[in-house]
Amino acid sequence: MARRALIAVLLGVVAAACATAGRSAGVPQPGREVLPNGVEAVSGSSVSTENADDINKLFLDMLTTFLTVFAGIALLVATFSIYNTFSIIVAQRTRTAALLRAIGASRRQVLVSVVIEAAVVGVVASLVGLAGGIGVAGLLKGLFDAAGFALPAGGIVVTTGTVVVSVVVGVVVTLLAGIVPAIKASRVPPLAALRDVTVERTTPSAPRIVAGAILTGLGVATTAGAALSDDPSLATVGLGAVITLIGAVVLGPVVARPVAGILGAPFARLRGLSGSLARQNAIRNPRRTAATASALMVGVGIVTLFTVFAASLKESTAATIDRSFAGDLVISSGPFGGSLSPDLAVAVRDLPEVDSAVGIGRGFASIEGDTKQMTVADPAALATAVDVGVTSGSVADLADGEIAISDATADANGWALGDTVPVTFADGASTELTVGATYDVSDIVGGYVLPSETYAPHTRQPVDSTVVVDLADGTSLADGKAAVERVAANYGGPDVEDRDEFAATMSAGADMFLTIIYALLALAIIIALMGIANTLSLSIHERTRELGLLRAVGQTRGQLRSMVRWESVIVATFGVVGGIGLGVFLGWALVEAAGNTPGSVISEFVLPIARLAIVVVVGAIAGVLAGMRPARRAARLDVLGAIATE
Repeated sequence: MARRALIAVLLGVVAAACATAGRSAGVPQPGREVLPNGVEAVSGSSVSTENADDINKLFLDMLTTFLTVFAGIALLVATFSIYNTFSIIVAQRTRTAALLRAIGASRRQVLVSVVIEAAVVGVVASLVGLAGGIGVAGLLKGLFDAAGFALPAGGIVVTTGTVVVSVVVGVVVTLLAGIVPAIKASRVPPLAALRDVTVERTTPSAPRIVAGAILTGLGVATTAGAALSDDPSLATVGLGAVITLIGAVVLGPVVARPVAGILGAPFARLRGLSGSLARQNAIRNPRRTAATASALMVGVGIVTLFTVFAASLKESTAATIDRSFAGDLVISSGPFGGSLSPDLAVAVRDLPEVDSAVGIGRGFASIEGDTKQMTVADPAALATAVDVGVTSGSVADLADGEIAISDATADANGWALGDTVPVTFADGASTELTVGATYDVSDIVGGYVLPSETYAPHTRQPVDSTVVVDLADGTSLADGKAAVERVAANYGGPDVEDRDEFAATMSAGADMFLTIIYALLALAIIIALMGIANTLSLSIHERTRELGLLRAVGQTRGQLRSMVRWESVIVATFGVVGGIGLGVFLGWALVEAAGNTPGSVISEFVLPIARLAIVVVVGAIAGVLAGMRPARRAARLDVLGAIATE
């Protein structure tokens, strides 16, 4: 998709150049107008500025929006981890807070002390994150270069605004994550210092259960209803997705105990006592298990959503090509919108191995002030090469002065068969074209199809962008392709692809975009795994005496390490399974809503089982890695010292 966006940028630049044709054709004499009406002469610097603005508007703005969304996801994941960490720390300091209250500290003082601690952590972490972010920006440049987007060779630009925003956002997020634990700490009664107190509540409260059920039900209903609507709204789907996500987080502790029990059952059977203890540790505090896994659930959910969407897009593209293209081979001008000589189609058509070769060109014109790209071809030949799903009129019978438009374009502009469309060509000529046909499949020919005889008088050099080749009966695909490639070599050596190769090329943008998404979201998942490791480390500190007693009754260091690692795997798997379930549902809703949108190229919902299975396996392995350091720490505890710990 990103590649297609860049193509649109380049085509927009070409369109701007076409629209200003003749600017440098000569110097007008005083008192004499040389340029036709509708064409103006401007300086080269103005053209450069306009083109730069177009690139910023079409590509860089899209990239900035995408990176901002990713940053929001990463901050959301980090917020879960920060909240969970502060909650455990505050719970472990319950007696300390009670003692402070007993000797005269007010609730406000206890609250402020925790808030100040959170602020200090936020400032330090934000400064470290700022330095790390600058390094990651350099890595992203390399990633974009490897993916085919060579960014300018200049160095990394760090502005004052970047520094201020990064630090402020980091501190604010940390404070927001720490404010609820701080309030809990301020509410500890002074008498709690005189008796044993529960470290934290382990079971979900009734209000949480009710709120979680309501939010989840509302989110699912809103998302599904918007996706299946005859007039789908992606904004409504997004709203429903947010509500569903919130509901899943709130409802997490309710389902954590049974789900963790089910996920941990195989470990209890296969790993003996260590696996059984790991399972019991995961289910005895469902609030902590759910809170720890929530960050990973969000990250995996986003990855799953994009995986489902990309797989559906690829399958839809392949299905469209299989349904629309009647030819055996496609000669394309490359992924960035190059041009082919119209003579190429003629030369290929003369081959004995070829039955027909249809050149499909590209042109530009202005409609109601906006530059539009149009497919230019012989209507009768185009109809034999590409099935665009005609819904009214006839593409094959388009005459000079007529135009065919997609259903999405017709709906957006209120046009119908027989209406007139005002068009201004690059040479300044204006006319009104009659809508002679409408069609449904627009991902190959775009929103406008214009007969060659209508466009030819307004361009100095007609060009093709694609040639669709139908081989003669009895000619093998290999022989036909070899013959066409020999001819194409005389015209710049454009790509000659069969149907499967062309489908792969058309969907390559989705794969590339998905690769970039995976690379970025991997950072969010790493943050989530760090949260799991941090929570386990804190819980080991909390369970020091319990671990000492286990060692005292005969548990070996290896068994203790195994117990902690498998507990980490259960928690991580809980987050991964929840994220996959959430991502599959939201991916389905996005595909359905996008598929029901006029002009959409998505028509198939695909569930990539193999890739999702890989996500589960990788999540389990990541759980092992996240639990290694806490496991080593637990195994190094001194037995007698641990038993003596209060």
